[in-house]
Order: sequence, then structure tokens, then C-alpha cells
Amino acid sequence: MSEATREIQSKLSYFTAWTAAESSTVGEAYTALVRELRKVAGGAMREAWRATPITEDQAMNIPPTVIDLSSLLPLETAFTDAVRAHLAALAPWWAR
Repeated sequence: MSEATREIQSKLSYFTAWTAAESSTVGEAYTALVRELRKVAGGAMREAWRATPITEDQAMNIPPTVIDLSSLLPLETAFTDAVRAHLAALAPWWAR
């Protein structure tokens, strides 16, 4: 689990740097999204370690009441809007 988490963190760092190099606006929006995602995921992981171990298969599904991703929606929208604006500036015919 630790190795998988390290690999994910590495990829997030790579794409954070890449998006910032492409566009500071897109990079800032992506960084904000990733920062909030790390906060939500980190909290969920801490709570999972504290929880009683799962003993039945049906308990493997994690309902949205356990992990609240709603704080990501405005940041996801901001990132998507930034990407659209960046692409429209690069290729105006794309935005049509």
C-alpha cells in the first residue's frame, strides 16, 4: 500500500510540474485541485487505518457518506475551465 501511494504521489508531482510548465493558470488550478485531493484522501486513509477491519466482501465498497469528495467539485470545475481557456487561446478553432 505504501509503495502504491508513493507511486501515485510521484505521478501527481510530475503532472503538477508539467501543467505549471504548460500554463501558469492551468498549473495553479491543477495544484489547488491536487492539494485538496491529497487532503481528502489523506484524511480518508487515516480514518481507514483507525476503523475496525473489514471482514465481509460487501463492506469493501466505500459509500460517499464515508469519503466526501464534494470539496473537489469547484476545484475540478476551475481546472477544467482553465484548460478550456488555455486550449482556446492556443487553438481558437477548437473552442467552437
